Amino acid sequence: MSTYLLTGVTGFLGKVLLEELVRRRAELGIERIGVLIRPMRGLGAEQRFQREVVRSHCFDGLAEHWSEIVTVVEGNLEHPALGLGSEADDVLGATTHVIHAAASVKFNLPVAQAARANITASLNMLELAERMPRIQRFVYVSTAYVTPEHGAPIEEQLVALPQSATSLYAACLDGSMTEQELLARTGHPNSYTMTKALAEHLLAERRGSIPLTIMRPSIITAARETPMPGWIDSTAGYAAFVMFVGTGHLRALVCNPDAKLDLVPVDDVSSRIVNASVAADAPLEIRHAVVGLAHAPTVQQCWDGTSGYYRIRRVDKRPEKRYLGPRGARFAIADMIQHRLPVAIAGMRSKSLKRQAEKRGARLSYLNEQFSYFTTRSFDFRSSLPIDDAFDEQGFIDTVSAGVYRNILKLDEAEWVIGGRSHVGSDGDLRWALTQPRGNFWIRTAAWLATKVFRRSVDAITVDVPSFERARAAIPPDVTIVVTPSHRSYLDFVLTTYLAFARPDLVPIPHIAATMEFARIPVLGRILRSMHAFYLRRGAGRDPELAGRVAELMDEGNTLAFFIEGARSRTGDFLEPKRGLLRCLQASGRRTAMLPIALSYDRVPEQAAFDRELAGEPKRGMSFTGLVRWTYHAWRGRIDLGDIHIACGTPVMLDASSDAHAVSHQVIARLREAMVGSALPLDVVARAEGNTWDTPPADDLLAEVNSTQ
Repeated sequence: MSTYLLTGVTGFLGKVLLEELVRRRAELGIERIGVLIRPMRGLGAEQRFQREVVRSHCFDGLAEHWSEIVTVVEGNLEHPALGLGSEADDVLGATTHVIHAAASVKFNLPVAQAARANITASLNMLELAERMPRIQRFVYVSTAYVTPEHGAPIEEQLVALPQSATSLYAACLDGSMTEQELLARTGHPNSYTMTKALAEHLLAERRGSIPLTIMRPSIITAARETPMPGWIDSTAGYAAFVMFVGTGHLRALVCNPDAKLDLVPVDDVSSRIVNASVAADAPLEIRHAVVGLAHAPTVQQCWDGTSGYYRIRRVDKRPEKRYLGPRGARFAIADMIQHRLPVAIAGMRSKSLKRQAEKRGARLSYLNEQFSYFTTRSFDFRSSLPIDDAFDEQGFIDTVSAGVYRNILKLDEAEWVIGGRSHVGSDGDLRWALTQPRGNFWIRTAAWLATKVFRRSVDAITVDVPSFERARAAIPPDVTIVVTPSHRSYLDFVLTTYLAFARPDLVPIPHIAATMEFARIPVLGRILRSMHAFYLRRGAGRDPELAGRVAELMDEGNTLAFFIEGARSRTGDFLEPKRGLLRCLQASGRRTAMLPIALSYDRVPEQAAFDRELAGEPKRGMSFTGLVRWTYHAWRGRIDLGDIHIACGTPVMLDASSDAHAVSHQVIARLREAMVGSALPLDVVARAEGNTWDTPPADDLLAEVNSTQ
């Protein structure tokens, strides 16, 4: 059985390392894991472990009480003998593997301070390892950037130094050489990479009989798979770039747009470290944990992928690119207009805004000052541990963007806001409607109008994006998608098309089957047809014309949509499904995937009319003027529908051999599963308890648009 001692566990990589060691405990034969943590800000090591490590979502996938195999050791890496007490003797006596992952990753740290954090601490850990009678391997986590870029491939070997590492280390501490002199002599861009290079040499020189593995990761960023895709909790490095591009604050970057960024997933780094701790056999090994030039995206790809992701999922300002290129007059102008001027303006409003703006401005300046070395050069790292060929750099950019969205910005894609009062806006509704990738004139116009109306009548329209992504991933590429929304309101038609217009990656804009009553409404019938509506005669039995139209639309590769319940539900419960269109789909001979979309309302617009109908009053006919009047009152803010939520259920497959009756009920079941909370809207439940919503009289106006369903 083995015992690991891990440093840096409160950091991003350290947590992932600990999670992997615990998860692979049986495989690796681990009996106990020691974690060395320093006290900080009035908190002891055990308190920090509980607060900063155990509570992290990084460990959500582990069994309960996983931390019982972990022993917390309090110490300070920069102190001689680490300031350990006698309580650490048991851990040290049993330790077989040391993984030293602690470091300071600040690029602008004063050289003496960087030397203590990255060299002194590492040498102290090596001395501690010499006191471990069972030690089998010491793994030191360095950086792939210890070798200054010089246009040649970077191999897994110690970097050449102009003089001994011992003398350079002494110069860092005693100040006999300035930081500028040291960096000029070694060729490194900052104190971080230089001190990590010196630490490698000194560990290799002083290791004695201790087997040493030096692991060199490149730019560590979000997880690819474990502990969960996109997991990240640090805004250092590339995550800061994603955050500031995504929120629209970073708009000018010093870079070579074609330079490649070696972005390596943190779980790939972790697995290579853990595997190296047990598989290595040479006394000294140096390994790169990188993706390599073949899998490294360019700066331009990173910018485009990140801004594209956040243009869809707006967080703050709209992501915009004003300048990507070398430092010079053009950058200075863009930096002044896009970064410094907004900070100065914000500072005039209030003290709190000034502090926030100044902090943001400092971070933006840091990115352009300290990261330009990496964003203007491509590093050709050669690795004996290459990443697998399945790695997709473009897809990984999206994974990182999603990870920052969820874990850093603390936003939930299961409640992505697509419209309503709480929507952040799109820097101009008309601009947004005109620049969406799909949609004709009528769809774009309707989307613009709907955006305005939603902002005045709905608190928030939220979408469970992961549910749609799971559903789309389950549909084979050669299958026709047929959207089957729940049917509670006429807004179902609008919302389904609105979602498809805003996010065609989730739902292609469909051709929606509508009852013939819509076709008879002057003006509206023709507009709806232009918005991809096609009409059916309800209750007319088999309709060869409809079957032909459905087959024609499918042959053209279109997505279809129809309300499988037929009529709108007045009570909020699901109605018996209709199967006429299912038979039309089967007659086409194509395989289709029924995509159930559940729309949940706090208050449906037609509820007043439904109440009257349930009380026995006759249904009112449709009226275009009634719709216009309702839209006008919604525009004026006299209607409040609360929240609307849209989720997607698991697709149901349909082909010529399927039982249409069984499929229809399966779709209803999937809709019921996807519906938020109870199948009954909140206002129906309230009325059942003898309560009523305080709804504006203008809600009654939509009764004039009711069909004769």
